[in-house]
Amino acid sequence: MTLEVIIADSAGTCFGVQGAINIAEDKRHPILGPLVHNPQIVNDLAKEGIPILERYSDLDSLKQEGIHEVIITAHGYPKQLKEALIEKGVKYHDATCPVLLKWVYKKIETFEADGFNIILIGNPKHAEIIASRSYGNHIHVVYSKEEVDLLPKNLGEKVVSICQTTITKDKFDALVDYIRKTKYPHLKAVDTRCKPVKNQQEAVEDLAQWVDTMIIIGGFNSSNTTNLAKLSKKYLPDSTYHIDDPERLDLKWFQNAKHLGIGAGTSTPHSQIEAVKKKIVELYLGKVVFREGKPEEEFLEETA
Repeated sequence: MTLEVIIADSAGTCFGVQGAINIAEDKRHPILGPLVHNPQIVNDLAKEGIPILERYSDLDSLKQEGIHEVIITAHGYPKQLKEALIEKGVKYHDATCPVLLKWVYKKIETFEADGFNIILIGNPKHAEIIASRSYGNHIHVVYSKEEVDLLPKNLGEKVVSICQTTITKDKFDALVDYIRKTKYPHLKAVDTRCKPVKNQQEAVEDLAQWVDTMIIIGGFNSSNTTNLAKLSKKYLPDSTYHIDDPERLDLKWFQNAKHLGIGAGTSTPHSQIEAVKKKIVELYLGKVVFREGKPEEEFLEETA
């Protein structure tokens, strides 16, 4: 029996993650938190001798410990803490994703300058949201209908919603609709998901409707990766598996499947995808055929 394995379009690290890795490996200074939400990348950097500090470290202790330069992670860092670093004489190298720096933060500043009240839809505990909300003075963060219910009754006519770059379209649209129905009918909505995330979400959703089983690769603490798994489970609730290491693969998941799909988050290195492919070949007793992209595309690789 032949197992066809299809790799979703756009699987793996995006330009923002790769850029952050490049900065970390070039500067080699302590990083204020996990550079990205992928344990393999974080462990690899640690093995290279690059210290990983607490994200919101006691800034006073940095100079006491002889740390004069740090790196800010791809998820961003609160504006006030960046200013505090400068005040304390600690230089920072900013590995924040350019989508946040040039797109999300700018939109927050522009909307506020135009007199809008901003509703940021995203996980309030996520590093990206903690950083993003610091770029405005009157931002409300919501991630559930219950949190929407707690919003002020009247914020005026100029209200806009933007979102976490890794949120799913379904989640964003559902909360926007609920806000309009229950709070602010004239709410302006701007989808600030980044393009690589959009591409990966669409690719996984398309693929999950065609294959028998899906494997999603990436950190369990990665928002974009866990959202890929949620999208896949819409179609394959009992045969979608999220792993962060090829050793977690179980032959039972795909031994009777004809078509196996693979998706991976924007923080998942391509080497990790290759390791999973290799492990599938080791586990499967028959022939494995790999394709990339849509199911109907021509074979790009075959492995006996």
